[in-house]
This record gives sequence, structure tokens and C-alpha cells, in this order.
Amino acid sequence: MNPSQPTTSRIEVLDAIRGFSLLGILIVNLLTFHSPHFLNGGLDEFYEGTLNTVVITSIDLFVQASFYPLFSLLFGIGIYMMYERLNERGISAKSVLKRRMFVLAFIGLIHGVLLWYGDILLTYAVVGFISLWFLHNHSNSLRKWAINLLWIPAVFLTLLSYPVREELIVTNDQRILDSFNAYKGEGIMYLTQNLSDWLYVNGFFQWIGVVFTILPMFLIGMMIQQRGWVKHPEHHRTDIMTWLWSSLIIFIVFKISPHFVGMPVWLSTIQDAIGGSFSSIFYFLLLLVVFRRRNFLIVARILSNVGKLSLTNYIMQTIIAMTIFYGYGFNLYGELHAATLIFIALGIYIFQLIFSAWYVKRFHYGPLEWFYRTLTYGKRQPITKKGD
Repeated sequence: MNPSQPTTSRIEVLDAIRGFSLLGILIVNLLTFHSPHFLNGGLDEFYEGTLNTVVITSIDLFVQASFYPLFSLLFGIGIYMMYERLNERGISAKSVLKRRMFVLAFIGLIHGVLLWYGDILLTYAVVGFISLWFLHNHSNSLRKWAINLLWIPAVFLTLLSYPVREELIVTNDQRILDSFNAYKGEGIMYLTQNLSDWLYVNGFFQWIGVVFTILPMFLIGMMIQQRGWVKHPEHHRTDIMTWLWSSLIIFIVFKISPHFVGMPVWLSTIQDAIGGSFSSIFYFLLLLVVFRRRNFLIVARILSNVGKLSLTNYIMQTIIAMTIFYGYGFNLYGELHAATLIFIALGIYIFQLIFSAWYVKRFHYGPLEWFYRTLTYGKRQPITKKGD
């Protein structure tokens, strides 16, 4: 960790981690784009065979429920960073942040209702509003709130799940059939089913579960930014390494070890909420340390291009995946092995690496980032770099 590194390097590290997280999010999302089983049950039965089992298990161990919390943590850092900057300029930070959340909610609604029901942007916007209540909290208070919001509901729901564990193994055959008919159908037949799925995943209890997972990660991100771990990691090496190793242990105990006892369904809440969240903390701190090392600067710079266009790239992933799997495109819905999905994810991501590198040389912001910033600040933002 070099104390003389400039501010741009700090921002670049965050963009690099954000860019890396988009790959993990894409891998998990492709399972949902490809078949209805991730949402409606029967995933293991659908992806039969040794290779498929290895791929699905690996995703569950290291990717599922790890990367959207990682993105949430980064979102929390961004909120507090923006709060600090606006206050320094004498601007009402909360007013700007509220507009920012409204714009994000609008984009999320359009994305979720018209494109893909698995949208996470609306959730980030709603949780972002809630997180504004914590902006004046001290970092120790943020830590306590985050830990309690993670542990208490997760343990409580796990204890409630055990007595009815046999009833939790449910496969919704009718929804699966409806999904195959709609998403493999011609034209825009998918729209009705997509709306049905969007309403299903945005039910009250689903929202409660998601908020208790994402809000704590927002607060952890705000705590990290307030403590200066990103700005001056060299001054906080002991704290960073303590959190890094502690989160790794919790990651192993709650995310990985359930697989050694047959991965019972009643443990899934604590596996995702606790194991997944702490795996994301571990990934973040590990990358925060690694990407600041000279040997990894090139890797960080390449990934940061994707991170700078995170909103544009996220929506782009949806459009590409819909074209590959839905009936109006190549109609590969439910037709591929899980291992093939990994190669598709890598192909899409490599394309985004190339596209993003080309784009950031010519423009200040991605198309959606520009739209986002322009509406947030109520002023048209410059987009083209001088000389282009």
C-alpha cells in the first residue's frame, strides 16, 4: 500500500472492483435468463450430470449471493463519498442523493417491468433512500446496525425454517411451464410472463428478505468510507486485515461448510445472508489490497473501464442475454448446459472489456451514466472528451 498514490488511483480501484463484480453478477443472472428453475425450483434436477453439478455447486459456493452484496457495499461507499464531496462544496447532499435514488428507481422500474424481472436497481434505489437516515451515524454505529440487521433476521428465519424443512423443497411446475411457453415464444410474448415474474419476486416478504441483506452492506460500505479505508488503507492495515481474515472465516463456515452436510434448504437463508454477505466483504478487502499493488495496476485499470460504465454494462448484459435466450432472438432458453453458460458469460464480459476500453477514451460517461447524472444534478452533463 503506497501512501503517495493519488486520488485517481483510489477511484480507479473502486471502479476495478465494481467492474469485477459485474462478471459475478452476470454469471448468476445467466442462470435466470436461461431457465425458470433458479426462481421456481428444480435447479439441480434440470442441470443433471457431473459437470453441471460441479458448475452449479461452484457458482453457489463462490458467486451466488456474493456479488450483488459486493455491489451493494460499493454503492454504500459511493453514497458516503458523494455525501462528503457535496458537503465540502456547500451543496445540500441529501437533496441530491434523493434525486439520485428517484432516477435510479425510474431506471430500475423500466428495466424490471419491460426487460427483465431480476432487476436489482429498484431495490438499490429503495435501500438507498433508507440508508440516507444513517448518514450522520458514527462508523461504530454503522457497524453495529449492519451486523445486527444481518445476523438477527437470518438466525431467526433459520430457526423458523428447521421445523418445516421438508415443506421448503418446492418446485412450481406451473410457473416453470408458463415460463418456457412465454420466453421461448415469438415476438414480445415474454412481456406478460416477465411482469408476472417481476410481481412475484417483488412481493412483500421478498422485499423484507432483500432489504435485510442489502441494507447492511450499504452500511458496511458507508462505514468503510467514513473510516478512510479506501482513501488511506496504509493507515488502517491492521483493521483491514482483521476484517479480511474474519470475513474469510465466516465465509467458509456459513457459505461453504453447509455443502459438506448436504446443503439442506433450511440453511439457505443463513448461507446467503451471512455467508454471502461476508464473502462479499472478503472479496472487497482482498481486491482493495491486491489492486493497489504495482503488479496488478494493469489488471485494475482494465477492469476499471467496465466499472466506470457499470450501469450501461449492466443493462447491456440484459439486452444481450435476452437476445441469446428468448424466442425473438436465438431462442436458447433452457437448451444449454451450465458449463456453456460460463463460457457465454466470459464471452459477454470480454466484449464489455473491449467496448468499455474503447468508450472511456472518447467519452466522460456511459450513455446511462450520463442520463443518470444529468437528471440527478438537473443540468446537462458534458459527455464527449475534448478532441473527439
